[in-house]
Amino acid sequence: MGKNTKRVKEFIESIPDSKLAGFSKNTGLIYKDNDFRLDMQGMTTGNPQKHNLQVQINKETTVTSLKKAAPATVAMAHVPDDESMTPQQIRDALIADIRV
Repeated sequence: MGKNTKRVKEFIESIPDSKLAGFSKNTGLIYKDNDFRLDMQGMTTGNPQKHNLQVQINKETTVTSLKKAAPATVAMAHVPDDESMTPQQIRDALIADIRV
């Protein structure tokens, strides 16, 4: 596991349970630190619709290797609107999709 992959995983693991439940259907910031942010990018098309959650690199990161890629998406998960996924299941889905 590379350093940036580890950083993304640590960020995902640090997201509080309260931020991984009760999502709005509106786009916006859910949680962030200096290097990454978890954004709600909107709802997917199709039926049933799902929340499109993405971990992206912050432009303000001080990690040189990340800064070059900002604001790239480094993990994504589609979460059902019916709240059938637990916060840990959402974390697991994001971690399984890490792209750095």
